[in-house]
Amino acid sequence: MSIDNELKRIEKAEQSLAKQKKKLMEQQKKDKAAQAKLDAIVKQSGFASPKELVEALIEKYNIRLHRRRAAAAATTPTGRRKRTKITPELRDTVKAKLKESSMNKVSKELEISYAVIAKIAKGGYDKVK
Repeated sequence: MSIDNELKRIEKAEQSLAKQKKKLMEQQKKDKAAQAKLDAIVKQSGFASPKELVEALIEKYNIRLHRRRAAAAATTPTGRRKRTKITPELRDTVKAKLKESSMNKVSKELEISYAVIAKIAKGGYDKVK
C-alpha cells in the first residue's frame, strides 16, 4: 500500500462521515421540532397527561392497537389464554364457520388458537361427545 492511496482512502472516509453527520444533525432538528409540536398539542388539549389524550384519541377514532386488549377476560392473571374446552357444539360451530372463511379468521373470531382450529378441521375432535 502506498501512502497516497491510504491518504485518499482516509479522505473519502472523512467525507462519508461528514455526510453522515450532516444527515444526523438534520434528523435531530426534525425530531426536536416534532417534540415541540407534540408538547404544544398536549398543552392545548386540556388533558391532564399525554396518556389521557392518547386514550381519548384511541376511543374517539376507534383505533385498535395490536398489543392492547379490549377484553381482558380472555386472559388469565399470568397473561396466557385459558385452555379451550372442546364441546360438540363448539366443534360444529367451528366446522360451519370454516366452510365460509379461513382458519385464521375463525381463530381470531372465536378466540381459539389456530392449532386447535386446524385440529378440528382435520377431524381430531370428531369423537368428542
